[in-house]
This record gives sequence, C-alpha cells and structure tokens, in this order.
Amino acid sequence: MDMGKPRLGIAAGNALGAEAAAQVACDGSNAVDACLAAAVMGWVAEPFFTSIGGSGFVTVRTPDGKVEVFDGNNAMPTTVPAQRGQGIKRVFMDYSDGMYTGIGAGAVGIPGILAATYKAWEAHGKIEWSAIMQPAIDAARQGLPFPKTSAYYLSVTWEPIWSTYAESSAIFAPEGRPLLEGEKFVQPELAEALELIANKGPDAFYSGELASDFAEVMAGDDGFIGVDDLRSYEAIVRSPLEVMSFGWKVESNPPPATGGALLAHMLARLESARLEDPAGRLSAFVDAQRAGMTHRDRLMGDPDTVVADADESVSSIGTLGRSSPETTHASSADSDGYVCAVTESSGYGAGVTVRGMLLNNVLGEEELNPLGVHALKPGSRCHSNMAPTIATGPGRVVGLGSPGATRIVGAVTQCFLRLAVDNDDLATAVSAPRAHLDLREAGETLCFEPGLPGTEVTDVRFRPYDDIHMYFGAVQAASVAEDGTVDAAHDPRRSGKSALI
Repeated sequence: MDMGKPRLGIAAGNALGAEAAAQVACDGSNAVDACLAAAVMGWVAEPFFTSIGGSGFVTVRTPDGKVEVFDGNNAMPTTVPAQRGQGIKRVFMDYSDGMYTGIGAGAVGIPGILAATYKAWEAHGKIEWSAIMQPAIDAARQGLPFPKTSAYYLSVTWEPIWSTYAESSAIFAPEGRPLLEGEKFVQPELAEALELIANKGPDAFYSGELASDFAEVMAGDDGFIGVDDLRSYEAIVRSPLEVMSFGWKVESNPPPATGGALLAHMLARLESARLEDPAGRLSAFVDAQRAGMTHRDRLMGDPDTVVADADESVSSIGTLGRSSPETTHASSADSDGYVCAVTESSGYGAGVTVRGMLLNNVLGEEELNPLGVHALKPGSRCHSNMAPTIATGPGRVVGLGSPGATRIVGAVTQCFLRLAVDNDDLATAVSAPRAHLDLREAGETLCFEPGLPGTEVTDVRFRPYDDIHMYFGAVQAASVAEDGTVDAAHDPRRSGKSALI
C-alpha cells in the first residue's frame, strides 16, 4: 500500500466519536479498536441514544474474511420479580406522535453493550483497553456542548422521565431547568465510573464496586436486578446470518435478534424486482417492507421462536422486529482488511442512573413486550431490530448499519441497493433519498424524502418530507477495497462525522 494513502476510515454517529477513533488510530490501532472507541464515546456524547447501561451488537470482519457478531443485547434478569410489572411506572410522553412507555428500576434489562465491546476487543483489538476508554473519559470530565438531538429528546421527555429522579435531574438540569443545545455538559460521575472500568475491566461493572451500586439503586426503586444477575451476563459470539444478494455476500445480525432476518427477507424480495425504474424500485421496496409483517407478531412473542425460524428467515419469511428509536451506529475499515460495525441503544431510558450511567428501559417498552411486561424467560435476550452488517461485493467490503427503530432495516436495505445495484460510492449511497412504509394501526403511510417518486405508489397514503430527515435513520458506512484503499461516509441526516486516517 502507498504510504501516502489513509490506512483507516471511520464513520460515527457523533463528531467526538470520529475524533476518538482518529485519536486511537494514531496510536497504531486497527479498525476494531477505532470503531469501539467511537462506540464508547457514544456513551458520553450521545446521551439518550446510547449508554453503558444499554445494549448493542458488534460485527467484526477479519482480514481473512471471517465474520463474527458479538451479541451484547439486553437480557431479562435471572431473578424473577415478585409480581409482573414490579418497579415499572407507565408514563406518556409527547414523542413520536405521542406514546406510553414504562420507566423505573423494574424496566431495566441487564445491560450488555460493555460486555460485547470488551469481548470484541479481547478477540480482535490491538491497543490497550484503557486507550479505547480514555477519549470518552476525557470528554465526560472536561465537558462538551450538549448535542442538538439530545436537547430535543430531553425537551419532550424531561417531565415524564428525567425530572422524576433526583440523580438524573442533577445531570440534565444542573441549574434547575433542562439543558439546551450547545450548553456545556459535564459528567464527572460518569467519568469516574468509566475510569474504574478502564483500569479494572468490565468486572467492575458486572461483579465489583459498580455492580453493588447498581443493585442498591435497583432495590431502592422496587427493582429486582441483583449482583448475581449482572455477574451471570455474558456476551455471546454468534455466526452471522448470511445471504447472497445482487452478487454480494451480506452478513448481518443473526437470531434471536430479528434485524438480520428482516434484511435477508427484504433483499430476497427485491432481487427478483425490476429496480432500474425509480417508481418501480420504490413500489418493490414498499411491497418488500409490507411482506415483512407476515411473521412479526409470532416472532415478537418468545425470542426462542426467532432462533427456531432462522433458516426459514434467510430464505423466505418476513420478521419486522421492533426496537427502541434511540440508537446510534459506527462503522470502520482498515487497509489490512478489518471491518467493524457497531449498533447500540439505550431504549427511551428508565430515568434511573447509577454513578452517572443512564440505564435502559427495555423491559418497560410496550412495543418490545407484546406478551406483557416481565413475560420473557429469565435470562433470555430481549427483542432487537439492530442490524450491523458486513457486505462483501466486487472489489470492496463495506461495514454499515443505522439507528432508527423500525426504519433501521429499510435504511440499510436502501443504502445497500445503492452500492450493489447502482455501484454508488459511500457518500452518495448514505445520503441518497429514502422512504419508509409506516405500518401503524391507523393504516399504511408511505413517508419519503425529496427525489423519490412517492406519489406514484398509488395503493397507500403518502407523506412527502421537504428535506432529508433523521426519521429515515442515519447510515454510517466504511469500506476497504482489494488494494487496501479505505473510505468512510457519515449520514447527513444526523450529527455524525467521518474521517480517513
């Protein structure tokens, strides 16, 4: 490789994440180190969209072409609550057209993103674990401008969620009112917790000092997660769900998560469609997304049924899984052939914090618990639509993924079509206009951005957007070509950043 060429590309959901990746890259890291540093920075720089108290998946492709998925999804505690619904408070918030969700200690699933991050680093990282953590520690301690997206989310969830807990109020309203965009956001307690984990590893969180604090906070709010629940959690290394599509090999998140299964189903439907005509492509996409409803309700019951249907998912079924709208993604690639994609989430937030660490509310999210709260089997993984993906095509390997709840798979699918069918470069593919078929109970509505012939799809109601919009996700993509050339592109719909190092 020409020494003048960049050796690593990173695309992250926030600017500090890309800068953290660049910082560790200068210390000699590979793409896995860089992507993990960006993901850890998300715990500090993207409050509400991810946290160390949340979930996530890390997909890694090695230089020899092997792909592994590190499952750090939230889990149902092994401790059984005294009664279903224990410790959950149902609240209404004026978000996403208005909705109910459950908060409180009883809504917290066992966090897994830290375990998955560490396990991926153990298997593939090149630099010290503490170096992965250091940029985030510095940002938490020194402070950063409160992000625009976080400020918006806080404005609509302050009263029902964060104002109800003194510890959270102190973090997000240090002067008695919710923080506004651009105001200095300092998190000294979180910095201390992250420094402890940097020095002692994840055991500090899952069995040590932080675990004891976690259990104490849970018990104080009628929750039921104890130290034994945290100690029993393990990140699971899974083989990816793999399909061939448009001459590309696509490897994504396997069951019991549903995101990869839906992606496989949609691509199978689209491969037989006529995609040259823009109106025909959009109609085919709508049909593929609609078909994904077929098995949704069954698969949104017991997560074990997703595993049982894995082979069927690859070939023919649709599984429109749901997940929290608050997610973020980072992708990285290096000239040696490592590619990494990380998607992570914290749900809507339980309102509860432990030593500055925000906790998820996955057990209280009504759309993720159609059987009712606390109905999942003890220790089982929760539902997720996250789909960090590796796509290998002629001459290049691409890591990509997106936040966006039910829009995740649609965003990844449309970006992939731009790469595989149109042979677009990364920047064009991630910024190209997108659509989403909203399948709420009120009826189907086709939402679409400028540049798409949405009104020509005549069998649905339509809602055109005036500009590209964060509603349609935020794909972050990074690639490496056969000659070692790297590239990266961030989605202009949110406050991401990309860099070549």
